[in-house]
Amino acid sequence: MLSEHDLRTRLAEALHDQADPVTGDGVDAVGIFARAVRRRQHRRTVVRVTSVLAAAALLAGAWALRPWPARSPGSPAPGYGPPGLLLAAAVVRPQPAPAADNGLPSYYAIADHGRPVAEIRRSATGKLLSRVPLPPGIDPKLSQIAAGRPGTFVLALASFPRTRFYLLHVSADGRSARLAPLSVPRLPAGDYVSALAVSPDGRTLAVALQVGSQHGAVEVVRLATGAVRTWATARTGQPTALSWAGHELGFFWQDVKPAATSAAGLWTLDTTAPGRNLMSGRRILPASVGGDSVQTALLGPGGRTAIASVTYDGTRHVGAGTVVGGIVEVSARTGHPLRTLLAEHAAYSADPVHPGWYVTACELPAIDGSGAHLLVSCDRFGRLDRARFTPLPGSSPQTAVAAAW
Repeated sequence: MLSEHDLRTRLAEALHDQADPVTGDGVDAVGIFARAVRRRQHRRTVVRVTSVLAAAALLAGAWALRPWPARSPGSPAPGYGPPGLLLAAAVVRPQPAPAADNGLPSYYAIADHGRPVAEIRRSATGKLLSRVPLPPGIDPKLSQIAAGRPGTFVLALASFPRTRFYLLHVSADGRSARLAPLSVPRLPAGDYVSALAVSPDGRTLAVALQVGSQHGAVEVVRLATGAVRTWATARTGQPTALSWAGHELGFFWQDVKPAATSAAGLWTLDTTAPGRNLMSGRRILPASVGGDSVQTALLGPGGRTAIASVTYDGTRHVGAGTVVGGIVEVSARTGHPLRTLLAEHAAYSADPVHPGWYVTACELPAIDGSGAHLLVSCDRFGRLDRARFTPLPGSSPQTAVAAAW
C-alpha cells in the first residue's frame, strides 16, 4: 500500500503532462489532492487502487478506506489503542450538555457544495432559519465561507473563470439574510480561493489562493480600503484552512513532495512583519507525524494551541477499539499533542471481497471566537463543544462542506 506522500508524488508525476479539459492547462495534481482530501475524508467506498490512474480517479471522487486483515468484530485486535503519536493524546471526557453548550453561537452558515444556496441554521438544533440563493452561474463546489463581524459572513463564489466576494448579512435571530457584493478586488482569471478567514477585529480578510496549476499565495485585504498585501512562494503547493490569532495568520500548506522534503503542515505568518515570502514564518505542525496524517489544522483564537483533524496513516494493524482518527488539540509552541477532543474508532466492514477494519477521518471547517465550539464532519456533520459531539443537519455525511459560525 502506497503511503499518502508517495501517492501524492506519483499522482503529480502521472498527471504532469495531462491537459485539463476546461482550462487547457496541465492537470493540477495539488488542486486535485487538496479537493480530494476534503472528499476522501468522508467516503466509505471500499476500493482497491490498482494503478496510478485509478488512484487519480479515486482521489477525485472517493475516500479510499485502507483495509487490514479480516478479523471478526468481537475478536481482540493487536496493538489495541492509538497507533500514532498525535492520536495517543488522552481522550477528553465530554462535559454535560449545559456546560458544553455554554457560549454556543446562535447559528451557523453553510455554503452547500452540492447546491447553489447558503443556509443559516440554529446551532442548538440545526433547524433551518433562512436560505439565500447564490448568484446565477456559481459553481457551488468551489464556494468558501468565513464568519465576519457579528451578523455577517464573507463568501468567495466562483463562476468560471472568475471568483468574486460577497457579504452575507444575517439578522440577529437568523430568520432573514441577504447577499451583497463585497468591495474586494476581483481575482485574476484562473485563480481560485481555497480558504477564507476574517480577522478578530473584522477589519481584514485573509484569502488563500490557488494560483495557476502549481502555486499558491495568501492575500490580506483591508476591507475598509480594499488595500491588498500578498505573500507568495516559489514552492509548489497550496495554502488552505486559514485562521487568525491576533495579527498572526495560520495556514495549512499542502504539497505533493515526499515526507523528507515536504513543507506540508500548519504554518504561522506574522502579517505585521516585512517581506513577501509566504514560508517566512514557522511550521507548527508537519502534515505527517509518526504514522498520523494531519488532514488540516487551525490556530486556536489565543494562538497558544491549534486544533488538528488527524487520521492514522501508518502500517500497524488496527481493530476494535483502536483510535484511528479524530480531532486533536496540540501545542502551538512545540507541536506536541495535548488532548484528543473527538476520537474516531476503526470501523469494521464485512464486505466479502475486502473484509476488515477501516480508517475514517475528520474535516474541521470552523472554530468559533472562543475556541470552545467547533464544526466538524466525520462520519456525521456536527458541532463539537468541549469534547461533546452533537450531530447537525445542513451537510450530507461523508462530503466536503463549507461552514462557519
